[in-house]
Amino acid sequence: MLIHASHVLTMREGATSAPATLRIEGERITELAPYQGLEARSGEEVMTLDRHVLMPGLINAHCHLDYTGFKGSIFAGKGFTEWIKTINALKLSYTPDDYLAAIQSGFEQLKQSGCTTVLNIEAFPELLLRLGPPPIRTWWFLELIDLRNRIGQDDTLMGALTFFQGQPGWLGGFGLSPHAPYTSSVELYRLAKHCSDELGLPITTHIAESVEEQEMFLYGEGPMYNFLQSIGRDMQDCGQGSALSHLMEFGLLSGKCLSVHMNYLQHYDFQALRENPLNVVHCPGCHAYFGHARFPLEQLREAGCRISIGTDSLASNDTLDLRKEIRRARLNYPEVSAREWLHMVTTAPAQALGMESELGVIAPGALADLIAFPLPERTDPFEAVIQSQEAPVLFMVNGGCGS
Repeated sequence: MLIHASHVLTMREGATSAPATLRIEGERITELAPYQGLEARSGEEVMTLDRHVLMPGLINAHCHLDYTGFKGSIFAGKGFTEWIKTINALKLSYTPDDYLAAIQSGFEQLKQSGCTTVLNIEAFPELLLRLGPPPIRTWWFLELIDLRNRIGQDDTLMGALTFFQGQPGWLGGFGLSPHAPYTSSVELYRLAKHCSDELGLPITTHIAESVEEQEMFLYGEGPMYNFLQSIGRDMQDCGQGSALSHLMEFGLLSGKCLSVHMNYLQHYDFQALRENPLNVVHCPGCHAYFGHARFPLEQLREAGCRISIGTDSLASNDTLDLRKEIRRARLNYPEVSAREWLHMVTTAPAQALGMESELGVIAPGALADLIAFPLPERTDPFEAVIQSQEAPVLFMVNGGCGS
C-alpha cells in the first residue's frame, strides 16, 4: 500500500512537517520518500491525503480500562484516601461482564481519539480468558498488591505471568505493575524488578501521587496513614523520607520503569533523579480532578527524566483522549511547544518501552500504526492534531485499517 500525504509528521528528532509518500508492506513501513516519489506497483492500493496530517498513532502511557464504566461515579472533593475507599466499594458492585464491557468501551474511545497503543493496568487478569485480541496494540500490566499478604515465593508471581502471557497473536505485550509504595511491599517491588530484568518485561508503578501519600511517608501521619494502619499495613517504613526515596534507596526503580504521577517530590528526590533519571508519566486530567499542586514538569525535565502523557482511568478523569489531555496540560506550560507535547504521546512512551525504532515514528522498519487528521488552512500541523476533536480519517494498526 502507498500513502501520499501533504503533511507528514515523522516525529523523528529534528524533523518537521513535510509532504511524503510511504509504502506499507504487511505490518511495517518499508519505504519513505518525498511526495509522489514512489511509483505504485501493479495492483497496489494507493491512498492520497491532501490537506491532512499523517503521523504515528498516539500512545497512552497509563490507563485503567477496567474502570471505564466508573465515569462520573466518584466525587473527588473528600480527598484521595476517601476516593480509594469509594472505588474499592464500587468495584465490589461490578461483575466480570461489567468489566469486560468497560474494557471494550475504553478501546472504542481510544480508537476514536487516534490512540493506537495503550499501556493498561490490568487488575483482573482472569478477564483475559474471555477477551478476544485487542483492537489496538495493548500492553497489559499485571497489577501487584500485597497490602496484607506478602508474596514470598517466585513461583507465585511466575504462575501469574504464565497465565498472563498465554495469549498468542495479541498485539502489544505484557508487563508488571506493583501498584504503589503504600500498597506494595519492598519485597514485592524487588520480586517484580527481578522478573522484569530476567524476562525483559516492562514495569510501571504509581509514585508520589497525593498529598496524603506524602504525609504518610514523610511524617507518618494523615488520612492515608490512619486508614492503612487500621486495615493492618505494616507502617514501619513511614516517617523516614519521601515515597520516591523509599523505593530509590533499595534500588527498586530503574530507567526502564514508567513512574506514574510523581506529583509530590522533595529536593533530594530531584537530586536522586539527576543520578538515575526515570520515565515519568503525567496524567493531566486526573491531576486536575484531585486538585493536585502544579506538576513539576520543568524540574523533572531538568533532572533528565523523559515525560510521557497518560489518561489514567475514567474513575478520575472525564476523557481517554490524549489530545484533550494535552490541551488541558498546556494551559500550565505555555512555553512547551505543540511538537514537544506530541513527542510525549509518541516517541517518549515508545522509548520508555524500548521500542523507539518501531513505535511512535514514521520510518522504514517501523510498525505501521498510523493516524491522519484534516488540516485547516493556515494551521500549524502539530497544532492541528492537538486541536482536532473528531475521530481520525485514517486509523491504522499493524498495517490494517479500521473504523
